[in-house]
Order: sequence, then structure tokens, then C-alpha cells
Amino acid sequence: MALLEINRLTVDFDGPGAIRAVDHVDLSVERRSCVAIVGESGSGKSQLLLACTGLLAANGRASGSVRFDGNELLGAGDPAARIRGSGIGFVFQDASGSLTPHRRIGEQLAETGVAASGITHQAALSEAVRMLERVRLPEARRHLTDYPHELSGGMRQRVAIAAALMPRPQLLFADEPTTALDVTVQAEIIALLADLCRELGMAMLLVTHDLGVVSGLADRIAVMYAGRIVESAAAVRFLAAPRHPYSAGLLAAVPSLDDPPGSELRTIAGTPPRPGTILPGCRFEPRCEHRQARCRSEDPAFIMQGAAGVACHFPLHEAEP
Repeated sequence: MALLEINRLTVDFDGPGAIRAVDHVDLSVERRSCVAIVGESGSGKSQLLLACTGLLAANGRASGSVRFDGNELLGAGDPAARIRGSGIGFVFQDASGSLTPHRRIGEQLAETGVAASGITHQAALSEAVRMLERVRLPEARRHLTDYPHELSGGMRQRVAIAAALMPRPQLLFADEPTTALDVTVQAEIIALLADLCRELGMAMLLVTHDLGVVSGLADRIAVMYAGRIVESAAAVRFLAAPRHPYSAGLLAAVPSLDDPPGSELRTIAGTPPRPGTILPGCRFEPRCEHRQARCRSEDPAFIMQGAAGVACHFPLHEAEP
């Protein structure tokens, strides 16, 4: 049994013109593995994570099934909150936004430790120092009395990771964990997450729009477009031979050191459909260089073949046997 099993998860937002942000998504995360969800901004990646942990906005509604370690999370009330608190850690996009600005770092981490483990405040502070050292924050003990604004962006991101790890979760949700960081710090944070998963035996569900981030980290990659998973495969297979035209476009858009100086960045023509827009056929058809008449009228089903799946009438490569 997978550690996290998502079945037909749908997220709708009420308001003037209902919007479906996530549309019948199936996904699983095995123990001690890393699954990356990639796609452009607005594809529904972050809303999927928020739905799994009951953190949707007030006008959001989730349906389907999300089972963590055999326990149903959707609509489970207080038991779900306890599971999220002790079993799932969450690193949000904005480290500054996830830390309380008027409270010292040590107090915030200790509060998490007390709530999750029931240990004393002093013991939680000692654990906070150990966790800050584990995320390689220099002079960890000295920073317990700092406020978030006194730290650099990379240091705040390490504190946010430490806070997520205080309950010793089995699964870490990382939503664009390198957003707004410079390239050097991004590489350090990604290497840190990989090391922590190995050291602590955690699984990770990583959300990003940057395929360069996941190439050396993920065991499996799922591509999300307009609220749906359009391809899922082992990372090695995916990076070598993407089957969906959108996946191929994302990979082609990654800059290469072999590109001539001054050359234009490659992009995918067009824009994703507006949230709530209903298209009769494939959602990627208006942007697809390989579209045919069938794509305009018939929505492709997601077909699994072995350990890989794709939602495309005309995949670019054959499935592996």
C-alpha cells in the first residue's frame, strides 16, 4: 500500500462562475520516494496539496479520496488534523509568509514540537536547535532569538523546512520550495531536501514549474495541465522520452549550457485555458504542434501502460513494455 493515495480528487471554488482547479486527479506516493508534480503556474498543483491537507480557501470544496497511511483525510475532521500534524509536513512557497513575523524563531519551532509530540517547552527548544543544525543553519542556537526579518531568504527557507520537520513527518509536501531564491541558494535547498529525505526516511511530494529542480531529485514525475495529470512516469524514463507534447515542450524550454550566447529562450506557444473554461476536446489542443481533428472534439482519457500513463490521442513515444 502506498503511503499517500489520491483517487479522483476534484477541487471546485464557488463564486461568480464556479471554477474547477483540480479535475479527477489520481496520484500515489510510495514510502521513502520523491514524486514531483510539474506544470505552469495555474495548473492546479498547489491546490492539490492544499486539498490533501484541508487547507483550501473558505470557498473551496474537495471531493474524491485522499488516504494517508491507510487513513482517509477528506472530511475526516479532527483525526485528519492530527494525521497532518504528525504525519505530513508542509513547506510553503513563501517562507516569510509561513513564519509569524512578530515571534522569535525558537518560539515558533518549539510551539510546533510541543503540539506534535507533547514534550516540554524546554525540550522542544533543544529539539529546535538540533533541527536547525540538521537543515544546516549556521550558528543555530544563536538564531533562536531572531525574528524572521533578521534572516536572509535562504535562511528563512531553512527555518521553514525545520518547522515542517519538527513533528518528524513520514511525508513532506514541498510547494515550490525554491521560489524567490537565487540560483545558488536554490541548488543548496534542493540538495538539502534530498539529504533530509534519505536521513529521515521521508517521502516527498514536490510541486514545481522547474524541471531542472526535479531532474536529480524525483523518482517519479507527474505533469499537470489545466487541472489534470496528463503524464506520469519514472523520472529517468520521462526525461529521456516524454510522451505528451506538453511534457516535451516543458523539457525543451529548459535552458541548456549548449545554447548559443544571446539565443532566445524556448517557450510553448499560446497560453493555458482560463480556469473554468470547458473545452470539448483535449485541453492542450489549441497549443499543440501535433494536434489532429480528433483532438479538437474528443477529450483523451488517461491510459496507464505498465508503470507509466499519458492522456494523449497521439503520444510522441510508445510505452515501454
